[in-house]
Amino acid sequence: MNNDYYLESSAFTKRYTREKGSIFIDKILLGNNRLFYLSITFCEVLKVFYGLYKYPQHNEQNITETEFNRLNALFATDLLRAERIALTDEILNKSRAILDAGYLKSSFDVLQLSGFLITKEVYPNLILITADNDLAGLTLTFTNNVINLNKNI
Repeated sequence: MNNDYYLESSAFTKRYTREKGSIFIDKILLGNNRLFYLSITFCEVLKVFYGLYKYPQHNEQNITETEFNRLNALFATDLLRAERIALTDEILNKSRAILDAGYLKSSFDVLQLSGFLITKEVYPNLILITADNDLAGLTLTFTNNVINLNKNI
């Protein structure tokens, strides 16, 4: 096993929308790594797919039904490669410490960071991968184990 990675939703979406960081995420997902994701990631990534397919007015791109189905199948396969972290009371309660340290606009981002920090207690070498600059910045308050796909790749 190479590394332990926690993929935040924005990191997962790099796999399905080809942009900066996509090749890195492909390597992480297809490599010999232990991967983790918080259960809410499913909903966040699915929302991106629906935005690209059914609600293109909210996005710059528009995809076909065939591409929508292909992305869903690829995502389902990718999730099988990773361990799902359930949203627990411990994760919810950790949110207070995160918000005491700094502010994130999205409650989902607070939960993602909380889930990462709780999982990191069990897997001390765990690295958060994100494409969210604010989330990456606040993570540095707690640990240097973060890869910002907007800057580090």
